[in-house]
Amino acid sequence: MQQTFSELRAKEVIRLCDAECIGYAADLVLDASCGCIQALCVVPAGGLSALFSRTRIIVPWEKIRCIGRQTILVDLLPEACGAEVPNARSHRDTSHRNCK
Repeated sequence: MQQTFSELRAKEVIRLCDAECIGYAADLVLDASCGCIQALCVVPAGGLSALFSRTRIIVPWEKIRCIGRQTILVDLLPEACGAEVPNARSHRDTSHRNCK
């Protein structure tokens, strides 16, 4: 299934291990040298204050399990969502495959 960036934006991002909405797709991190997508930037869920925050949750592209019509399913532990990176400049993969 092909989707444009505008279709991807604003989809709910759901963590698989507990079915919690961690936020909404906002941007992508690209590797300019090869044109590959490295990560998805997510605006944290949390009401109006989250909209104006510059903090983003960085989801490595390999942690995305499914992109549907309204949601994106990701394989992250809850602790990984606390590792927010301001301005989406860099990311650190602190997630694991299994949920405890």
